[in-house]
Amino acid sequence: MDSQSRFYRFLRWSEKYTKTDMVYLSRGGFWLVLEQVSGSFFALLLAVAFGHLASQDAYGNYKYVLSLAAIFGAFSLTGLSTAITRAVARDYEGSLKQGLRLSLRWSGGVILLSLATALYYLFVAKNAFLGIALLLVAFFLPFTNSFSLFNAFLLGKKQFARSSIYNIIGSFLSAAALIIVLFFTNRAILFVLTYFLTAALVSIAFYLLAKKQVRNDATDPKTFTYGTHLSIMTFVATLADRIDSIVVFTLLGPASLAVYAYAIAIPEQIKTLAKNAASLSLPKFAARPIGEIRASLWRRLSILTLGITIVSVLYIFAAPYLFKVLFPVYTSAVSYSQWYAPIIILTGITAILTSVLQAHQKTRALYLITNIGSLVLIVSVGPLVYFYGVAGAIAAQGLFRATSALLSLWQFAKLAD
Repeated sequence: MDSQSRFYRFLRWSEKYTKTDMVYLSRGGFWLVLEQVSGSFFALLLAVAFGHLASQDAYGNYKYVLSLAAIFGAFSLTGLSTAITRAVARDYEGSLKQGLRLSLRWSGGVILLSLATALYYLFVAKNAFLGIALLLVAFFLPFTNSFSLFNAFLLGKKQFARSSIYNIIGSFLSAAALIIVLFFTNRAILFVLTYFLTAALVSIAFYLLAKKQVRNDATDPKTFTYGTHLSIMTFVATLADRIDSIVVFTLLGPASLAVYAYAIAIPEQIKTLAKNAASLSLPKFAARPIGEIRASLWRRLSILTLGITIVSVLYIFAAPYLFKVLFPVYTSAVSYSQWYAPIIILTGITAILTSVLQAHQKTRALYLITNIGSLVLIVSVGPLVYFYGVAGAIAAQGLFRATSALLSLWQFAKLAD
């Protein structure tokens, strides 16, 4: 018996303990882990480059524009990606082209909001950098968001290897382009241009490649409706996802935003482990009844939570040494980063449970989880940052993650078999 056969038998044997399709998990999980490791490596290289080559003000301004762009993106059909993954998993492969048309059509709000804000900064606030940067956002963001739907299609097709390879190449190209620019300039506007131009070109190229994998033109009539529901319910969540950066920039300035960004940078990479597990599970959840999912979910969730906990604890002890070597300019962010790390554990619980709810279109439950949890952050982050600075932003994140985890547990427990 060769080594591959022995490994296959081992995975099947382990299933009686994990209550999970370990062969499926190893195939998809390997590529998602490779993507995670590669993405984290490129993100680390980029963070080191910014930490050594860019000023705190330039980096803070750059991060502020990215945060504004993410918030403006909330005014498009952000929920289409999940809807397309679900539709493609049910063999409606024409949903990819349908999704692109819908996304481009509904990008008008992003363009108008970006242009209006750009004009405000140019002519009222007299801030040329932010005005020009937001003009770039208005031009590039609709293309980036719409063509990036290729990844939702590949996940629905369970083509995890292709999805991960595309994302790894995209991460590499983005990091490489920014690092090259950093060697020649400290101008934040060129960071913004490089980021969005690279993202748009990469998304368009990979969409064209993914489109060649479409085998039928069937579309799910529920894709637009479900995608719209998800977009509405994630609108507040998208605001919450970047509101901390906006508040820190507004109340404390770009240098403090740079410190906050470095404090959460590595823990956010740990959070991606949970998101990858949820992405891997979504097609499986969509094809299985609730009762069957319930039988194995708690064990799976326990294993994921334990893994994230171990990684978080190790990071807490390693953080002072990592910052001293990698980000010596940002050693003031160490304690904030250590406080933030345990919060990521809660994200794993929420990611898996909401993946089940998404797969079975439990729209009301998803509205409740995303809106209440996000509103907690939106309401709390301003006062907490005002009184406690960067530490207040960390505390607001803790309240948000705890609320979302408790709500997701409650809503999953209410599901009928």
